[in-house]
Amino acid sequence: MAGHVLAFARLCKRSGLPAHPAAAVDACRALSLLGVGDPRSVYWALRALLVSSPDQIPVFDRLFHAYWESGSLPEEPPPQPPCERPSARPGQGSAGGEGESSLLSDAEGGASDREMLLRKDLRHVTPEEEPRVRAAFLALLHKLASRPGRRHRPAYRGRSIEFRRVFRQSLRYGGEIVRLTRREPRLRKRNLVLLGDVSGSMDVYNRFFLLMAHGLARRDRGVRVFGFSTRLFDLTDALRDRDATRAVARVGEQTRGWSGGTLIGRSLAELNRSLDAAGPRRGLVVVVFSDGWDRGDPDLLTRELGRLRSRAWRILWLNPLKGDPDYQPLCRGMAAALPFLDGFYPAHTAESLLRVAQQLQRLR
Repeated sequence: MAGHVLAFARLCKRSGLPAHPAAAVDACRALSLLGVGDPRSVYWALRALLVSSPDQIPVFDRLFHAYWESGSLPEEPPPQPPCERPSARPGQGSAGGEGESSLLSDAEGGASDREMLLRKDLRHVTPEEEPRVRAAFLALLHKLASRPGRRHRPAYRGRSIEFRRVFRQSLRYGGEIVRLTRREPRLRKRNLVLLGDVSGSMDVYNRFFLLMAHGLARRDRGVRVFGFSTRLFDLTDALRDRDATRAVARVGEQTRGWSGGTLIGRSLAELNRSLDAAGPRRGLVVVVFSDGWDRGDPDLLTRELGRLRSRAWRILWLNPLKGDPDYQPLCRGMAAALPFLDGFYPAHTAESLLRVAQQLQRLR
């Protein structure tokens, strides 16, 4: 049945219907739940997933009758561009909101290509695809370093109504409410520390960590970026270069021991000393990007994580290996770190990193 559904989806795609691969996969899942005993259920399931506008229904009906009922396929039409929904009016947003699949809307390629790129393992991203992944990161980076505060400010499209201002303005019109004044939370800078593993086991993911760190360091002077392997490197100044390629080159020139082994406990001890010298920072959020492999003393790692836990408001750990369904945090570095973490997330695809970014935005 899955083969028939995919063949029918290809036929619809050649006829101009928006039957992209994700819709075909959803159709297979729907029929596995509904069953194929009732032809009407099959018809409505496929129509709901492969048709996006009323003018496409006659084409779908003709293809459905030819493929599923009569058994005689129509002549293949010439390839046509996929049907698109009418564009929204100026100033009107999409009905779906700001979802993950729209983060690459400015990049080239169709929606299915964007979704496939978001779900592609970062190890397999080609140099040609890397600019589009960069565009996905930059769509959220400017929000990562800020958080909504408890105070509010007037806003034309705010979500809540400022009743005091509304009532004061109504006095000008004899108590009649003429206009609703809205408000939104003031954005406060987040105290953010990025700590990236630059050892050999993380080589394939390091350029995406540096990409994310470069975008944050460029937007907020309060963000600090560190790399660690056998010791700690302060990468903040190097990553504030305007050009990302030049910034990564400066990082390579200023660091030694890049792609070496990993001593997480010793590196955290250096980080704690650096944070002690900088003084207390309220609401400190530490984001660690590492696979957890460590050849140092686990007791030192536990002790230094406890020190960091006492001063940090949140500690989040991003692990590319966690994207594997069979992964278990059994290595001693990762096992020692888990009790001190507020969040443990996969970081093997652009989609997983963007989900972490959205999760960080919700923290107050």
